Amino acid sequence: MAAKRTVHFVYATPYSLLDKVSMRLVKRKLVHPEWQEFDWPKPLKAPLSITYQVAKQLAGKYRVKLYHLKERIDLKPEKGDILLGHLWPDPDSVVFRSLDNPDFARKILIGPFNHDARQWSALRSSGRVRQFAGVPPDLWWAYDAMSRCDRYIAICGDHWFDTLDRSFLAPFRDKTVHVNMALDTADYPLVKQEFNPPGKRRFFYIGRHAPEKGADLLEELAAAIPGFEGGYICPGKELAGWHRISPPRKLTPEFMQRVAAGYDIFINMSRADAQATTILEAMSWGFPVACTPESGYGNDDFFYLDLHDRERNMAMIERIQQMRGEDLHEMVRRNRQAVSEKYGWDTFVRRVEEYVTGH
Repeated sequence: MAAKRTVHFVYATPYSLLDKVSMRLVKRKLVHPEWQEFDWPKPLKAPLSITYQVAKQLAGKYRVKLYHLKERIDLKPEKGDILLGHLWPDPDSVVFRSLDNPDFARKILIGPFNHDARQWSALRSSGRVRQFAGVPPDLWWAYDAMSRCDRYIAICGDHWFDTLDRSFLAPFRDKTVHVNMALDTADYPLVKQEFNPPGKRRFFYIGRHAPEKGADLLEELAAAIPGFEGGYICPGKELAGWHRISPPRKLTPEFMQRVAAGYDIFINMSRADAQATTILEAMSWGFPVACTPESGYGNDDFFYLDLHDRERNMAMIERIQQMRGEDLHEMVRRNRQAVSEKYGWDTFVRRVEEYVTGH
């Protein structure tokens, strides 16, 4: 019986105390255990959830070796092995150093994707990369890697993949494939049982206070709508016009039940989000979702907001306020079903495995 080929999988991995020291001192881990030997946290959250689920799936057909994406090491593949890795903008990092290794049968990049060039250029390369005419220097590192890989698995919503031709990565469309982010609903049980009456509904946001997350748009929305009630959980800066529900903390089912007792709708106004996992979590918990297409989703059962049209957003909030509770419950039912099917791990890992095997 032929020996299994090895997939060298480079993504986020758990850190031991030894890893933290060695990564700081020598930019590498000293030990690379088998995937099942890592101390995986529970519940698993992205990006570690991606690493775990993909490694578990591929282990049925391949031998899987895990490395952290920031390591500076040279891989030693046998001829015919496969590289599957998340790119890091350091030309000395493990994926970059592997892209020209002739012993790999396939070199596949994987990672969250949106085509807002500002997001890519913010990850400035820390070393020398090839130069490309007509491409902004801040983007050379990404363009360089894309030109040298065989396939790119973009973890993103339909919005970003459907508009890929607007991206600086449009020349690589033929090698780009798409998977949706995934979630295990067992880790995020239904907690929202009842909605406040029409006209009394309250909104909440969980995330970072950052321009790409559209936190300023949430502030503008609250200022523009008389009587608007919103709460937030995010680190650092306050969200003007909103109530702080809690400092950042573990979002246990018990805690989210308390949130559900006071808040009705999850809201996100991201400008450039591959696919906000907080939206999947909210869907699973039983909250209807109001978000921008740029949050990374294209579901029929969402309330869509606009990055530029304030009047349209105000009208959408009023629509939510006046909807029957029965209609909101039906949206919740369909959204939870979508999490299990379209956004389930079975779908995610099956598609990744197909791409890795060359289908």
